[in-house]
Amino acid sequence: MSSTDYVPRSDFEFNPWQASFITIVQGSVTTWGIAASDFTALTLLQTTWTTASAKASNKQNRTAADVQAKDDARDAYETALRKFVAQWLANNAKVPNSERERMGLTVKTGTRTATAVPTTKPVGSVDFSELLRHTIYFVDENSNGSKAKPEGVHGCEVFIKLGDATDFSYLATNTNAPHVASFTDADAGKTATYRVRWVNTRGEQGPWSNPFSAVVVG
Repeated sequence: MSSTDYVPRSDFEFNPWQASFITIVQGSVTTWGIAASDFTALTLLQTTWTTASAKASNKQNRTAADVQAKDDARDAYETALRKFVAQWLANNAKVPNSERERMGLTVKTGTRTATAVPTTKPVGSVDFSELLRHTIYFVDENSNGSKAKPEGVHGCEVFIKLGDATDFSYLATNTNAPHVASFTDADAGKTATYRVRWVNTRGEQGPWSNPFSAVVVG
């Protein structure tokens, strides 16, 4: 992510970024003096985007109209996100620079050292002993047994490919291990394959882990 444009270009990277952005802002709407109505309007556009993106991601069943609807939803959502940042976050004295960094926004300071892009990979594992549930653990490849994240890392992005799916999809960003993934009865017997990567406080991602898998026990 560049220092001049904080919004990721590809849908693949935009989706987890916007999900993390909304989660961070949601917890501080009152503290930062943000108009609740403006944030609600943003979450409605997020819902439209999420629905349209999910439908268009099904390459076997999507139509040209589905793809266009997804593009239109992103245009509207991204425009609103940029306006929201400019109005409520960019120059709001109540918003700490550390939170701007977590959201991947530009921090206006000439003295702060930029957080480094992660260079190491997490190593993932799955506990599948519970019915319809996977508990996903991750540590850094250079951790030497420590559970601590690398310096400057905000959390770990978790992606999943379930059953016959051809692509990985975003699952969550966790600041601490483990992540618990829940499934339905219809998923029993399917294999879930995961891959994870570190993301720093500026929203910049490190390299992918090796894929790791487990069966969903029903």
